[in-house]
Amino acid sequence: MLNLVLRDIQYRKRQFAIAIIGAGLVFALALLLTGVRGGFDTEATATVEAAGADGWIVKEGVSGPFTSISVLPARTAGAVLADGGVTDAAPFLASPNRLRPPGATENIGVNVIGVEPGALGAPVPDEGEALTAPGQVVVDKRADASIGEQVAIGGREYEVVGLLSNRTYFGGIPVAYMTLSDAQELIFDGAPFANAIIFTGNLTSPLPGTTVLSDEAVESDMKVGLAGAIGTIDLLRVMMWIVAAVIIGAVVYLSALERTTDFAVLKAVGSGSWSLAIGLSIQAILVSLLAAVLGVIIATALRPGFPAPTSIDVWAYVTLFAIAALVGALASLAALRRVLKVDPARAFG
Repeated sequence: MLNLVLRDIQYRKRQFAIAIIGAGLVFALALLLTGVRGGFDTEATATVEAAGADGWIVKEGVSGPFTSISVLPARTAGAVLADGGVTDAAPFLASPNRLRPPGATENIGVNVIGVEPGALGAPVPDEGEALTAPGQVVVDKRADASIGEQVAIGGREYEVVGLLSNRTYFGGIPVAYMTLSDAQELIFDGAPFANAIIFTGNLTSPLPGTTVLSDEAVESDMKVGLAGAIGTIDLLRVMMWIVAAVIIGAVVYLSALERTTDFAVLKAVGSGSWSLAIGLSIQAILVSLLAAVLGVIIATALRPGFPAPTSIDVWAYVTLFAIAALVGALASLAALRRVLKVDPARAFG
């Protein structure tokens, strides 16, 4: 039976090649969208973990420091540090803004984060140096700036002293770290405020009018604004599975139509209907799995230039091949019905 399946694929190689290429492109795009969906999780986790905090203190009623301005006096960090269970504490300020790369005529979105140089939450650059003084920034490489260049953020000029990799949030918007004083000038017109106090250790006496959030709670809050995008991606992935099933199903069904006489002869010499049907299903599943392999190759080639950060783990590949097998099985249903209805007498007339 398997030999018959392979022979038919070989005989109709052009038809099946078209199905494999078409479905492979669909699978590649679905895999990249899965990577974008995973990127929403990994970028939030990377940004929160980079702060190195055990807890985040925000104003009572505020869901998180990245999604709203929780105005707290920066000096509150001193009161937090005085708690016997706290080992370190520092003010933290985050807000969206606009950045103009060197030589560019248009601004791009950027997430500004203000921290005290050398304190808790200060970034360790992958390239260059850490923040040491006002007027400096450490930015993600997606900001398209190099060390030593001047970038404009909020109408003010800053020198890029360090670069980071994979430090984005809100769907690939790069982060720009600057000193807390610079961020306060930019966001609060110089007023000594922060929107969170981050700390390590165990806060034994929460401050009145504040809420303590865990890393997990902050990450979840960061992804709330992306709920619409996540839902859209999930819907598009389902539609792509359907498109792939239609492509493969159409080719397999046409193949079954062309082989009607062959099926009649095989039935006449003793082959069972269900045996032929299973062979057709194997054919569709094999074509679908080959399309999935092609999809992985295409996605791997396109991933470095994809506009949004992508995170494709092992389970994404496992899921792709599992769904590809299911798509192949479903795609063969129309052709199966055709095979089961073939009359063996057709072989003689």
